[in-house]
Order: sequence, then structure tokens, then C-alpha cells
Amino acid sequence: MQNFQYYLDLACSNQTFSIAPDWAQGRSVFGGLSAALILHRIETQEPLGQKQLQSLSVNFCGPLEVETPCEIEYSVLSNGKSISQIQGQLLQNKEVKTQITACFGLTRESSIHVSAADSQPKNTMEKASPFPYIKGVTPEFIQHLQLGLLNNAFPFSGVSTTDVLGWMKFKEAPTKFSNPALIALIDAWPPAVLPMLKKPAPASSITWNVEFTESGLTLEKDSSVYYECDVTQAHHGYAHTEAKIYHPNGQLIALSRQLVGIYDIRSKPVQS
Repeated sequence: MQNFQYYLDLACSNQTFSIAPDWAQGRSVFGGLSAALILHRIETQEPLGQKQLQSLSVNFCGPLEVETPCEIEYSVLSNGKSISQIQGQLLQNKEVKTQITACFGLTRESSIHVSAADSQPKNTMEKASPFPYIKGVTPEFIQHLQLGLLNNAFPFSGVSTTDVLGWMKFKEAPTKFSNPALIALIDAWPPAVLPMLKKPAPASSITWNVEFTESGLTLEKDSSVYYECDVTQAHHGYAHTEAKIYHPNGQLIALSRQLVGIYDIRSKPVQS
């Protein structure tokens, strides 16, 4: 069983590689891992200078199969004085499985300054309800991470609340807490709409966008990061979720938005 750092090292080796079943999410590889690996290849191989990651857009185009060779490619869309935009893809059998577009930009002085409100979590990771790894029930990749729920919004528990609150960290920390590490952690949480369901049903992320609000903020490699996510709207088999991610000191560090497909009722498409 290989840890997160092992796959980061493979991603920047310019070789084809495969991902083991213990990083699976249903019939696919954990999406947060696939996006993180593409981003890591870009950040380690592209000369970005002082430019910091400002936003990341992810499209999950198809299931990435475990134990099947895959490869990473990327191309520079634009490379200006202050902004660079780079597109990367993870391919399998010559088909795009995960695609990202990363925007890197220089920080600079501005007369506009609006501070986001800090968060004050009610409890710590140690006092949160652990999200357990149960073989054959929870996704396999969960065994590599530690998730702690603060409001007991477990998937398929039929709760009326639309939010998920908790802490997240790696069980075996990578060499350093990088952008790819944060991306993997953010995507580890089940879609916030799942706790509202009363019985198991398939759901999958379709598109995902992350914006980074604090460039260059450092975290210890074994840091616990705080997560708040809410279902903004859900109907016609799709859910729109918005999340805020906070530094352990309560400072906002990222905003995350997802479009999630929900397949709890098998029926004909709604006619508009």
C-alpha cells in the first residue's frame, strides 16, 4: 500500500504509472488524487517563478481505472507577465479521464482590501466524530486520510441539515503540505448532499473549481485543515455545493465549488 507522496513522486517522473486499488473511489480512482497529480506535474516542471496558484478548475471526464497504466500531459495556454494559465490532463488508453486548468499569478499591491471572516470551529479533530474506513462500505482511499465530522452529517443518514463541518488531514503526511496535498484533502469529503439521503445511492463530482484566497500561506506537513460545506441548491438530479477551507488558525485559505450528479431515483430525464 503506497502513500500520497509515492504517487506525487511518480507524477513528476515523466513515465506511465498505475494506481493501486487502495486509492479507489467506487469504480474509479479517487478524483482528488488524480487532480493533485496533474497539478504536481505542472508545478514541478513548469518555470512559474514567483507566481502562485490562484485557481484550479477540474473536469472529471470519465472513470480512471485502478491498476491500469496512465500518463500525464500538460500545455501552457498563456504565459503573461503576471498571469499564466496551464491545462493538464491525466489520460488512460489515450482517453482524457481528468482535466485541470490552473491559473497562476503574481501577488501585487492594491488599494482594494476586503478581509474574509475567520472561522472559529467548535471542536478540534480530536473531539470530532471520526469518518471510519469500512472495507466494502466506504471508498478505499479513505484509509489514507483522517476525516473528523463536527455535526455528524454522515452519508445516507437522512439528516435535514444541508451542511458538512469537519477537520481533515493525512494519516501519513507527505514531505510537505503543498497545493496538491490541499487539493486531495478538499475532495476527500463525500458530496454534502449525501447526508440528506436515507439510503445509499450513487453520486459523482462532474466539475470542481477551487480558488485560493491566501497565496503562499504555509502549513506544517501534518496539519489538520478545517472544512465547511453547504448545499446551495439541488434539483433535477444535480447538486451545487460551496465550501470554505480554513487554516488551523481560522484564516480562510480556499473556496471550493462543485457540481454533483445524484442518482438516487432511476427515472426518465425531466422535460424542460
